[in-house]
Amino acid sequence: MTPEQAVQVLDALLDETMAAIRPRLRYWDGWPRSVEQTAGPDDRSLGYAIATRDRYIMTKIAPTKHGALLGITERGWQARGYTITSVNPRQPAMFATTGAGHGVCVLFGAAGNITFQAAVGPIPVIRDRDPFGTYIPEPTLANGNLDIIPRCDDPFWSC
Repeated sequence: MTPEQAVQVLDALLDETMAAIRPRLRYWDGWPRSVEQTAGPDDRSLGYAIATRDRYIMTKIAPTKHGALLGITERGWQARGYTITSVNPRQPAMFATTGAGHGVCVLFGAAGNITFQAAVGPIPVIRDRDPFGTYIPEPTLANGNLDIIPRCDDPFWSC
């Protein structure tokens, strides 16, 4: 799969995930990343990379609604034939695999941030440039960290 095709699949996976969630959540998409896959004690390249993209939720989700969001997400994934592969109830997270072998997950951060992530591959290893084009800077806080702290209130999700 080319990097361009990977971005299309990543966006489709994230869009499909979000389509099941009502009321809709506000978000922004992180820049796609590719991670070269390695093996062995010498980290020998396997000759391909995995592409990922994060979708950062900017709607404030009350802790009492975390279970609802997980449940809606799980039902949406299962309706699409995805297999839930792992759930972490302590620091909420849920991971699934699509029928095509792609990965999706939802991760709950300590600061109230929630991230959906999709992963696809293989894509070619490209070392001399960003495989996804000219990098578009992502929103950052004054300290340089990504701005992933939710700030948007919602009458359902934030209460």
